[in-house]
Amino acid sequence: MNVLFFPVRHHSPACARHIAGIIRERQPRTVLIEGPYDFNDKIAELNLPHRLPIAIYSYVITAGGQRRGAYYPFCIYSPEYQALKAAFEIGATVRFIDLPWADQVHESAPAHRYSDADWRSSAYVQRLCEELGVEGLDALWDTLFEIEDLSADDFVARCLDFCSHLRTFEDDERASAEAPDHRNAQREAFMAGEVRRAVNEGSGDVVVVLGGFHVRAVADLVEQGRFDAVTPSQAELGEGRGIALSPYSYQVLDSLSGYNAGMPNPGFYHQLFLDRLEKRSDTWRVLVANIVADLRRRGQMISAADLIALETTARGLAAVRGRREVWRSDLVDAVTSALVKDEIQLGVSHPVLAALAEALRGGERGRLAEGTSLPPLVLEVRRRWKELDLRPRQEARECRLDLLADEDLERSRFLHALRILAIPGFDRRRGPDLAAGKSPESEVELTETWRLRWRPELEGALVEAAAYGPTVREAVAARVLERSAGAERDAALAAGLLVDAALAGVEQLSGTFYRRVEELIRTEADFVAATGALAHLLYLYRYNPLFKTAGREDVGDLLAVAVERSLVVLEGLGHPEDPDGVVRGVGVLLESHERLDFLPRETFAEVLERVAADNRQLPMVRGAALGALWTLGEAQTNEVLSGIDFFGVPEHLGDFLTGLLRLARQVAKQSPELLAAIDRVVMAFDADDFLTALPGLRLAFAALTPREKHHLVEKLFTDLGEEAPRLDVAVAENAAMLALEAELERSLKLYGIRRPGESL
Repeated sequence: MNVLFFPVRHHSPACARHIAGIIRERQPRTVLIEGPYDFNDKIAELNLPHRLPIAIYSYVITAGGQRRGAYYPFCIYSPEYQALKAAFEIGATVRFIDLPWADQVHESAPAHRYSDADWRSSAYVQRLCEELGVEGLDALWDTLFEIEDLSADDFVARCLDFCSHLRTFEDDERASAEAPDHRNAQREAFMAGEVRRAVNEGSGDVVVVLGGFHVRAVADLVEQGRFDAVTPSQAELGEGRGIALSPYSYQVLDSLSGYNAGMPNPGFYHQLFLDRLEKRSDTWRVLVANIVADLRRRGQMISAADLIALETTARGLAAVRGRREVWRSDLVDAVTSALVKDEIQLGVSHPVLAALAEALRGGERGRLAEGTSLPPLVLEVRRRWKELDLRPRQEARECRLDLLADEDLERSRFLHALRILAIPGFDRRRGPDLAAGKSPESEVELTETWRLRWRPELEGALVEAAAYGPTVREAVAARVLERSAGAERDAALAAGLLVDAALAGVEQLSGTFYRRVEELIRTEADFVAATGALAHLLYLYRYNPLFKTAGREDVGDLLAVAVERSLVVLEGLGHPEDPDGVVRGVGVLLESHERLDFLPRETFAEVLERVAADNRQLPMVRGAALGALWTLGEAQTNEVLSGIDFFGVPEHLGDFLTGLLRLARQVAKQSPELLAAIDRVVMAFDADDFLTALPGLRLAFAALTPREKHHLVEKLFTDLGEEAPRLDVAVAENAAMLALEAELERSLKLYGIRRPGESL
């Protein structure tokens, strides 16, 4: 029995072409390929009529609860894919022989398993580049293996020699540094064991397709029989791990876009692979035709003289560089010199260069064939968007939802779940800011508008999301828990995740999540963040009929912690960087006091009094504290008027009034003394002082509604003994305002919001 080890560079057209030819010529009994061992039960699915590129996606939940995933991509010129295709064609037994991703995952493991990072960092590669006068691994590989049309035997011999020297250099460097490569040693021992098993299964040749970095080590282990048995973990798929096929794209595959495996410019090598099969050597001409067609679509015309100049330059560059045909680097340089005639500004795209980049990258996007097994999450999402009439199509459509209708509310929850799972193609365009932690008093309509459109990356994103759980509900809960771990010290963000989950219909999360949120709130040192968390929790606990969290004990427990912590941080506020945020935070505390029993009046008033009396504090913050006291009835009108006199300088008056009016709107508009005091202070300003004070004053009165401002103007003119200017309002406008007031009354009753003095 013969065992042929075929070394490959992942995504090399030459490797792909030769391995397919060798398998068809030699007709081996077994073909073994570097790939995830735990996909062998599904390996026949790779023989379905998929549209490439596709990838095997493997995911695992680590012992620390992290979700990690990795891709094994296949395109038309991938040696592994061509080996699979040829093996299926001749009826050979075909298996993947690499350890499952779940047994390899670690912090430094690449997310793309067909990585050539070992090659790129090799001292041997660097030395060869210097000797041959080329720049980097890609140019070196092209020079040695892609440009020259070698016979299969010569190619294998040269590739084995190259990979053997590369591995020798790597092993010598590790030995001198006393840094053994345990992870690769484990993988290679497992692969050697699989080769030995195939040899023992019977007669017939065995072809082993491995990344060139591993070939010598695995071959030595098989020959010497000194490898230790390595057994992959026995955890069932679905128990914290999974593996499935997923669509892929050349945009992701392109190494120039950050993919650390295989060749750059997949569009070039895709066309090169097809042309080499037909014995053609003019790949660059096809790409030039694509560039010209793209430019014409963009309204950029290329003349015959330009094309002649391009061909002359490209051929000249190839000849100078010792090549028999124009290569991708020659094409890039020729296009840049012959077609780009404008000065290119830094950071500005040129249409010719954009068309060149698109042609070299290629626009291939994969699609899975019918009959491909998919994770349960993907199947549930497909079923539910069909049931709810939310299936995305090629043409964009808008979906308007009435959140008070049960069916539309269910649609909204499903769409929010997809948003949390980062599934593209479902964009919320309009709707109430339900996740902002605001009181719903301002929400006249409870409607949402979503834009639905199929996106090429949608299916792949669904497969990736399967790492979070087998059902939509479980996946959302796991995703929210993961995001909470990234909240670090941001209590508002963590509490906002509760609202996010509730929007998706996941009201009950794990005890771990609630403990994490509670710990973040208890240790929050920023008043704005603490009250931001309080706002989210108040909204969940008190207001929204769309959620199932109103009055729930676990949310109430968090709410009590947030109230306590917000008061503590307010007491030691210091000099805040965000006074506007502090004003909002004081407003949230005031709302909590008015709506719930979590905040004792005496305790709240004592803290506010200390802040209002702190001469080191900002005018806006002191105004907010005094305004809250005024609303609570703990400050008299004369104290407020004294505050206006104290802050009656152009630089501070507007800031003080901004804080005051935002927290005391109701009592302020019922106090004629307040307006008179403001008028007295402002009228004492000269022209320059008034201009200085004006921006702050405009900001202060922006807190009032147009009707409240009009009411104050009428009061002011009446107190001055003059007739207030009247604004003529058309009958239709008046009717519209009456209708709006009626809708507001309905919303107030819906949420159980009382007027001042009314009982709940």
